Amino acid sequence: MSLHGGPAYKSLERIMAQVTEINSIVSGIAAGAQEQATGLQQINTAITQMDQTTQQNAPMVEESTAACHSLSQATDQLSDLIGQFKVGRSGDDMSRRREAPKAAPHGLPRPPAPVAASDARRSA
Repeated sequence: MSLHGGPAYKSLERIMAQVTEINSIVSGIAAGAQEQATGLQQINTAITQMDQTTQQNAPMVEESTAACHSLSQATDQLSDLIGQFKVGRSGDDMSRRREAPKAAPHGLPRPPAPVAASDARRSA
């Protein structure tokens, strides 16, 4: 009985072809799994870096928040101080301004008197 041409030989050839095909499919699956593992490792690395950056930024955010609160309080205080100033001209203000040079005549220099147009032509 010869195996080269018989039905058993053909069955074995089919089995060997199927095993070769299955081996190729399994190799493809293994290659795909390796690619996915590499991709997951890269994602894990990126997430770790993002976590580190977030942890580094947290103190800066806290400092910025504290600075904003401090600035807000300083702004409120400055606004209160500015509110104490009286702005505008009332009759008392004008009379005080006229009396100030009399009280301190050397405190501020007086502006020069305006020169008449006819005087300006004579000096030229």
